[in-house]
Amino acid sequence: MLGKPPHSRVVFQFGHQLGTMDQTEFQNNYRIIVEKIFNNWQNLRLAVEHGMGGRNGHQIAIDIMDYTYQYCIGNDKITEGELQDVIEELMDQEFDTICEDGSVSEICRHLLRYKEMSLQSKYAEIETELSRLPQGNVWLRKDVKINYTPIDDSSEDEGSDESTDGDDGMDVDEPSSSSKRTSKTKQEDEFVEPEPGWTTVRSKRK
Repeated sequence: MLGKPPHSRVVFQFGHQLGTMDQTEFQNNYRIIVEKIFNNWQNLRLAVEHGMGGRNGHQIAIDIMDYTYQYCIGNDKITEGELQDVIEELMDQEFDTICEDGSVSEICRHLLRYKEMSLQSKYAEIETELSRLPQGNVWLRKDVKINYTPIDDSSEDEGSDESTDGDDGMDVDEPSSSSKRTSKTKQEDEFVEPEPGWTTVRSKRK
């Protein structure tokens, strides 16, 4: 079952005539799929909660989801690489963030696979697979309040300064903690076919 408040189950819409009805059915059902996948993308949520998109980060994330949906249904032939470039560019431009764990590639692969399955009306198979995702994890809606927890670089800098007070004055070049951040979630928060390092996020800010 697909979780989407206020109902506990989202039922795919099925048409029985070819033409406009099929296209409307496809678009409505594919929208449900895109929302389900994006709502379970932990990298995007972390970027928003850590303030990488500013105070408008929540709306920006919703816009990225909407744009990805429109891009997928508006183009007949999309390669995984092309879709990945689009999403990575959006994450870079809007959140100054690079996902180093392969999650963008995984999302693109599933989005295109489910698009083809939707065009073939294989909604029962899609729903079975999506039912493996955590339920009730819908946050990409305007009525959901996001708790922002920006990373405080100043405290990290102070800690690093204190740790070097007792050395021999040797300068050691190490990556700045503010230029590369990694956060991980539990296995149950991962995608249908989880891969190691699902929630690695690197901020490009310095």
